[in-house]
Amino acid sequence: MAVETGGAARSALDAAPQVSIVVPSWNGRALLAESLPAIAALDYPRDRAEVLVFDNGSTDGSVAWLRATWPAVRVLESPVNVGFAAACDRAAAAAAGELVAFVNNDLRLAPDWLTQMTQALVASGAAAAGSRILDWEGRRYDFDGGTMNFYGHGATPRHGRPVRAPTPAANAAAPRPALFACGAAMLVDRARFLASGGFDPDYFAYFEDVDLGWRLWLEGERVLFVPAALAYHRHHGSGLDADRRTALLEANALASVVKNYDDANLARVLPAALMLLEARARLAPGERAAVYRDTLARFLDALPALRAKRAAVQARRRRPDHEIVPLFGEPLRPSFFGRAYWREQVRLVRAFGIAAMFADSEGTGTDDVSDGRMDEFIDELQGRIEELESALAAARREVDEGRAENGRLAAEIARLREELRRMAAAAERTRR
Repeated sequence: MAVETGGAARSALDAAPQVSIVVPSWNGRALLAESLPAIAALDYPRDRAEVLVFDNGSTDGSVAWLRATWPAVRVLESPVNVGFAAACDRAAAAAAGELVAFVNNDLRLAPDWLTQMTQALVASGAAAAGSRILDWEGRRYDFDGGTMNFYGHGATPRHGRPVRAPTPAANAAAPRPALFACGAAMLVDRARFLASGGFDPDYFAYFEDVDLGWRLWLEGERVLFVPAALAYHRHHGSGLDADRRTALLEANALASVVKNYDDANLARVLPAALMLLEARARLAPGERAAVYRDTLARFLDALPALRAKRAAVQARRRRPDHEIVPLFGEPLRPSFFGRAYWREQVRLVRAFGIAAMFADSEGTGTDDVSDGRMDEFIDELQGRIEELESALAAARREVDEGRAENGRLAAEIARLREELRRMAAAAERTRR
């Protein structure tokens, strides 16, 4: 990690907090080969940071490779894949730093990422901070601040949209409050993270960061989004199939609802959330319906344990719901596409008085639960579809051009082979 050694710079570096950078990894040797050099190149004092890789039962030789190639990296091992949430919790418990950074193994950090994050966290006194994440080339947004709907589903509204402004201008925005920080690239105060219970290990993966942020605000803490801190995401996927991913998303969202709302809001939201889950099951195509209904059955089985978790969370409450819900951003954003689903959501929002929860929240759209509001979500999706179609068309043109070039080369090879055959035949006749 590069460091300045001038007097003023040296003094500032001496004051830099001790940070543990945690990289959870499962069969990620190839990804670590790209992410660890970027971590090593951070412009943060080398003696103020440690790197821990939590290996989640990999079978690709990651552990042996790490010990041979990156001897300075601490390797924590699990014989089985305990999931992202538990991996981060265990690594944070073992970490030496007063701050802990959680970084996905398929991310490349900008050199000043950790400096930007620590400065924002320390200056604000917040318990957690998340960074802006772009795609690997830096052309599109991956995470540019998150939102959550009233039934616990987190979203990244600008995901996949082009970065219109130049990167320096895009980075100029100051840190701002956020309901949650994306777990792929975030920084936490270790003591407060552990005191809050950390990520809920039962989530395994998905929405554990949404739940954590919600709980931290509930406990009187603050969470920031730091747009000046940049990370780049390669998107290799979690290794989970679509059904398993959907089941985790649905179960974890319901768990967050049960744990984190106050009594009055839970009485409003939970019936609506369960009825919307049934609506998704009813509207899902083919065998996908079973995934939603199985989630509902498992939720009922898990309810006693969730009640116990709720009691523990509510005992730590220091901030009322009316101060937290404005951070949701998009409480009516549907988690399932289609006008039939939207109309069912509107019906339930009206029946249970959900919009009243957000009456004092500006810009959330709760004053408009008509089909016109749905048009905004459709326009957003349509815009993304058009961008993807344009990218696909460009890729097809490249493929077609490549095929044309391949055809030209094949024809040239055939011509040369024929010429060689004729020359060989002429030589044979001459020898006779």
